[in-house]
Order: sequence, then C-alpha cells, then structure tokens
Amino acid sequence: MPKGLRWVLVIALVIWSAFAVQWMDKGCDVVRAYKAVFTYGTPEGLEFLPACHG
Repeated sequence: MPKGLRWVLVIALVIWSAFAVQWMDKGCDVVRAYKAVFTYGTPEGLEFLPACHG
C-alpha cells in the first residue's frame, strides 16, 4: 500500500470516528453509531431516534 494512501485512510478513519462519537453522545451503541454516519451523516434534531433504535 502506498504511503500516501495509508495516510488518507488514517485521516478518513479519524473523521469517521469523530462523527461516530457524536452519535454515541446521542445514545447509540458503537456499531450503530458508525453505521449512522453513513446513513444519516451528523446528528441533527431528532435523527438519533431512528438511527439508534431502528
């Protein structure tokens, strides 16, 4: 794996984790928080209800 690609993946993982932490603060468990980042983006308003419980 090229060195530049490795850094891009590390940075992407850090950003993804930062968004997932916001979902965890709204009450999601870890797995649902990471999935919610792809499905809903960042949490706004009452989006956490379907993301965390459905």
